This record gives sequence, C-alpha cells and structure tokens, in this order.
Amino acid sequence: MATVLITGASRGFGRELTGAFFERGYTLFPLVRQSAAAEELASIYGPACHPIVADVTAEDAEGRIAAVLDSNGGILDVLVNNAGNIKKLRGLANTVAEDMESLFRVHCVGSFRCTRAALPFLRKSNRALVVNVTSRWGSIGRTAAGNFRGIYSYQLAKCAQNMLSACLDQEFRKEGIRVFPVHPGQLKTEIAAVDANVSPRLAASKLADWVESPDREQPCSCLDLMTGSIIEW
Repeated sequence: MATVLITGASRGFGRELTGAFFERGYTLFPLVRQSAAAEELASIYGPACHPIVADVTAEDAEGRIAAVLDSNGGILDVLVNNAGNIKKLRGLANTVAEDMESLFRVHCVGSFRCTRAALPFLRKSNRALVVNVTSRWGSIGRTAAGNFRGIYSYQLAKCAQNMLSACLDQEFRKEGIRVFPVHPGQLKTEIAAVDANVSPRLAASKLADWVESPDREQPCSCLDLMTGSIIEW
C-alpha cells in the first residue's frame, strides 16, 4: 500500500488532499498542529491514518515526523509540503520584516525541514516523490512581466520555496527521488484570491491523480496543475 505524508492537513486544501489520497488507497500521515485535529482525522480515516502532531516551524518537527514514520512501516512514497499561510498586506510600506520572516519559516524552511525528516523513509521507496505546493505569485518572470500582487512576504516566501524545490531535485534525483513544485490553481479557500475559480476538492483529486503517474524524466519545473502548463520561474 502506498504512503503519503501531507502537511497542513487539518483544513482547506490539505484536508481535501487527505481525503483524495485515502480514496485511492494510500496509508495516510497527515501532519497537523493540534491534537484535536489529529484525533478527528484518525476517527474519520481509521487504521490507515497515522496523524503527526507538529509545527513545521518548530525545531522538534523533524523528530516528531521521523518517530511516526519509523513506527508505522518506515517507508514513505509521497511527501506533500502543503502547510502555509498568507498575510495580505500589500505594498512595501505595509510590509514588516516579521511578516517576511514568518512566512519564510513556514513555506521555505518548513518544507526544507519536513523533507529532511522524510528523506530516510523516501529513500526506501521505489517511487519517491516530493510535491511542494507553490503559487503562481512566486514566479519572478510573471512579476517582472507586470503580474505584481504586492504581497511581498508571500511572494518572496514562495519564490524561495521554488528554489528549494530545484535544489532538492538536483541533489536527490540521482537516487530516484523527484521533487516538483506544483501550483494547484486559484483555489476557493478562506484566503482565496479575487479570481479564485477552483474548488479545493477538485484540485486535490487532480493532484492525487497526477502523483500516480508523473513524468519522472522531465526537468524540475513549476507545474500549473489545472492547465498542465509550466509556470516560468
């Protein structure tokens, strides 16, 4: 049975991903910050679900992830780094350094930390895949072309996460571990953009399907999940 670890699994897109992978027969490792959320997920998905209670910005997250994976089979096929947040403060004057540091810790350092924790278990899989859930707003090319949203903290954090994806893929693809950043579309969530047009459930189903048969020979690039096109770095 295939295994998947999904961060930020308590609500929104992460919660829908948990359900989508469960429907496809995966053993689930949903990472959440609160014990109550872990208990709820365990009650819904039963023995196929092994929640991990951790904060991806905390130093002890790696140990918590490793402990649960090690005690439940010790093999991980798919890691989805989905945990994230946003502060919609537009423009330089409304952006403070603390916001930039906070989002960087979640989107970039959090993805780094979870990938490092999962690496020994991914190495035991013959189909290891890391998906970093990114955003079109992390594209330097789009921003330079005039698609500027003005949310410095979020855009810089996602741009850094994209570089992390490329670095990880370069280092570990020789071991058969591929890393791809994926933009799931303009999701209609609590923090949705004004042009949001995709339900999280639909995007989750589409991502779970894509994970089943990605093109493992293609270069690391930023996939627009809903269109199938590549977003310029």
